[in-house]
Amino acid sequence: MKEKPLQILLVEDNAGDALLLREMFNKEKPGSFELTHLLRMSDAVVHLAKGGVDIILLDMGLPDGHGLDTVRRAHEAAPGVPLIVLTGLDDETLAAEAMRGGAQDYLIKGQIENRALPRVLRHAIERHRMQTETDVIRTNQLQFKDEFLSHVSHELRSPLTAIYGFVTILLDGLAGELNSEQHELLEDVLRNTKQLKSMISDLLEVTRIQEGKLLIELRCTAVSDAINYTVNTLQVAAISKGIELSSDIDSRLPLVCADPTRLRQILIILVENAIKFTPANGLVNVRARISKKNPHLLVLEVSDSGCGISPDVTERIFERLFQAADPALAGRQGLGLGLHICKELVSRQGGEIWANSSLGQGSVFSFTLPIFSLPSLIAPGLREGKRADHPITLVVIEIGSRTGWLSDEARTDHSHGVRDLLRRCLHSDLDILLPNMDFAGSAELFFIVAFTDAIGGEAITKRIRGQFEGSDYFQQGDMMFSTFYKSPEPIKRNAIESTQDYLEKVAAKIQQLMNQETSSRTVENGK
Repeated sequence: MKEKPLQILLVEDNAGDALLLREMFNKEKPGSFELTHLLRMSDAVVHLAKGGVDIILLDMGLPDGHGLDTVRRAHEAAPGVPLIVLTGLDDETLAAEAMRGGAQDYLIKGQIENRALPRVLRHAIERHRMQTETDVIRTNQLQFKDEFLSHVSHELRSPLTAIYGFVTILLDGLAGELNSEQHELLEDVLRNTKQLKSMISDLLEVTRIQEGKLLIELRCTAVSDAINYTVNTLQVAAISKGIELSSDIDSRLPLVCADPTRLRQILIILVENAIKFTPANGLVNVRARISKKNPHLLVLEVSDSGCGISPDVTERIFERLFQAADPALAGRQGLGLGLHICKELVSRQGGEIWANSSLGQGSVFSFTLPIFSLPSLIAPGLREGKRADHPITLVVIEIGSRTGWLSDEARTDHSHGVRDLLRRCLHSDLDILLPNMDFAGSAELFFIVAFTDAIGGEAITKRIRGQFEGSDYFQQGDMMFSTFYKSPEPIKRNAIESTQDYLEKVAAKIQQLMNQETSSRTVENGK
């Protein structure tokens, strides 16, 4: 069978260099190579989009592209094609950076031997093929591992729960008195059972993340509540290790737009890790502040005086199943999923997470959350309008369970479904379904800010009633439901009033209406 010629794309604007390379290929066996020569990066991008190229020879100084930008553009046009960069004597450093950016190799102009060039090309293609196969194998192995761990986690959950229940019965003395040795052994069993339950919970959480089933229910949340909960929950664990666990919270901090349950989960993971890797007489502190770089973000920080993290792994600690191979961390327990879960939870709430650390000097884990700002949310709708007096309608929806909620998880699932349904009932793209307010009890309030008058408010409420009355879930779930709207007098803007002042005035009126509804429900529930 005749060997297929190797299709080479040469992108080089220097006619002399291109001629030398072409002459080198002409000395090879006829039919073994086919060379296409182009002068500009833009032409190369078009050619690569058609496919059929086996390898690229790329000059890093072109009329319409220079340096690493040419490498990036070539990869974007043909990510699966191996690339060799051509460089002058003074650009070896740049060529090395190109290799770190994905190039397979580099050749120095004027030092390319006739017989070496074909060998370099074939070796580059072979390395690229092997790397691609390795990546596929690694991906398949990881997928198999994920499926296996997910299956095992579900299968272990029930028997482990039974073990936990039986051990607690024995420790409580409900099955007879225990001597001190028996009690100590059962405490050890309970401690290890709790650790296994924690690992399984992490695995199931990662499975939900990968399957897109991780629920985030944004609310107007006070970070002080989550911080106090975390410190109180883990204070005993800190004291048992001789660690001082404290918090630093400014009472004037604004509310954030976040899921309170997920926020507590993030802080618990970070503080547990800090306690785990901090020696006796150490310090762990949780604090919150407004970001200096972006006043619309709140920064939460968990700092410790522990062993610290090596700089070369700081960026990788948020990867799934990553654990630092550090002697100082040899006693760590777990699967390396906690920080990965934190990263997913933070990013899905509109924030970022990072770590600053040095070996032997402790660590600081920081993450951001968006500050709740009603003026910012309503700004697009007010700027779109042409009138000086914008009509605003507040639509109120109250939904609850007559039999009460079975669990926080059931309530979160319910709230997520309600919000999906309400989004389909908005009057226009500018209307806003606000984050949930912290309203406890058997019912929950949802608010829609609609940039319309009373007629539009009536249309929205009718649409909502039709959606809920036609939903099997709400018909079968013994749910309570009501909806109505409030349309105050249009809020006029003064001629000398700034945009921000006007936004603040409108937001204050909306907040007043919301507070009235929340207060009335609080009185009804006897709070």
